[in-house]
Amino acid sequence: MQSIEKMLWEIRNEKNKAGVRWLILFILVPYLSYLLLTGRSIEIGQEHIFNWYYIGTLALFVTLVNTIVMLILRRALVQNSIHPSIKYLTMFSDFLAVALVMLPTGGSDSMFFVLNFVVIVSNGLRYGIRISLAGTLVMNLFYIGVIAYQYYPDQQIVGIQKEILKLGGFWLVGIYTGYLALRFETLRGEVEHYQKLLAKALEAKG
Repeated sequence: MQSIEKMLWEIRNEKNKAGVRWLILFILVPYLSYLLLTGRSIEIGQEHIFNWYYIGTLALFVTLVNTIVMLILRRALVQNSIHPSIKYLTMFSDFLAVALVMLPTGGSDSMFFVLNFVVIVSNGLRYGIRISLAGTLVMNLFYIGVIAYQYYPDQQIVGIQKEILKLGGFWLVGIYTGYLALRFETLRGEVEHYQKLLAKALEAKG
């Protein structure tokens, strides 16, 4: 794939991710507000940090990430180049946002837990095994942080075997997603190779 084509492809990917980020934000903010107003949140930890400031900070964080991403993408179009770190920064930001959403919605039992898999699969299939493994590592660290906050200061983890299985599941999904992306890249390379051979054969015959 040519460099310009690759740049445009990455820009399109990041724009799509930003769009999904906006959509999820517009769903989550009203839902979290509903939980706060009705007192139905399942907040973990001892600090009781879930309030309007918490919701506002989360919304501001996602808005700031998307704004910075769009400015970087606009600059990339002007300069005809995009820094490879952008995909890592957006993925790490997404994992952090998911962890923040999990805190007032049940921690390790939060229904938003599955968003971690959405982030890793989405990025792994787009960008390959390297980002898939890096994302899996970061996802594990954030999830361990959520568990540590949930059971602080006792640190008596309820259902520790279940949590270990979850962490193992993270790695299984991350590695398999990376493998699929690698396999796809290999197949695409083979197809492009055969297309070039066919084009040369047709030129020689002509």
